[in-house]
Amino acid sequence: MKAFLCFTVLFSFHNSFASEAIGFYSNGSIKNSVSIDDYSDSHVRKLFRNRGQLYGTTETMRALAGLADHMKTLYPSIEVTQIGDISSKKGRKIRRHKSHQNGLDSDVVYYRTNERAQPESETEWGEDFVINGKLTKNFHVQRNWEAMKYLVNNHDVGRIFVDGKIKKALCNYAKKNGEFEQEKETLRRLRIENSVHMHHFHLRLKCPSGNSRCKAQAEPPAGSGC
Repeated sequence: MKAFLCFTVLFSFHNSFASEAIGFYSNGSIKNSVSIDDYSDSHVRKLFRNRGQLYGTTETMRALAGLADHMKTLYPSIEVTQIGDISSKKGRKIRRHKSHQNGLDSDVVYYRTNERAQPESETEWGEDFVINGKLTKNFHVQRNWEAMKYLVNNHDVGRIFVDGKIKKALCNYAKKNGEFEQEKETLRRLRIENSVHMHHFHLRLKCPSGNSRCKAQAEPPAGSGC
């Protein structure tokens, strides 16, 4: 009986401090948000720090830190993983975004061929990887494909928003390398949103288990979308 009571107290204590996504991506908030700075030991660099969009759910931070560590393990010379906006400390509406309100959205810079990270001092995205409707040579197709596969296969990803030219390049890469059938789910999660995702991809996780106040988004259509 004492053991049961002890477990109950510990469980309640943990839940009272656990992060929670509340509401929808475009109309929500966060309880007990986590800062990206709590994961400073990983290979992550936070851009646009003056905006204050450093916060998200534990699941979001684990996905970002896990991605950074995974990519550094695969490619030791790769640039640090660069993170743009996540959410404000309590969530809710922030400038420049309709979503990013419940801690499950985050922006990540595409990986570069030249392995040169954007300086932290820059106040806007440093480079477009789609110019005049064409993918630039500095977009590293293989490494970005590995990033997408890692996220979808290891975290509860709802969608990853990318530019149409970038999705086409990743579809072609998967076909060329015999991964198309095996990675259809990864390709399915890559959703095209042009004009805003030529310099970064937008990672969106599903509502975490146990976050009963989080409003889920409908699943993307079946098929690769290629």
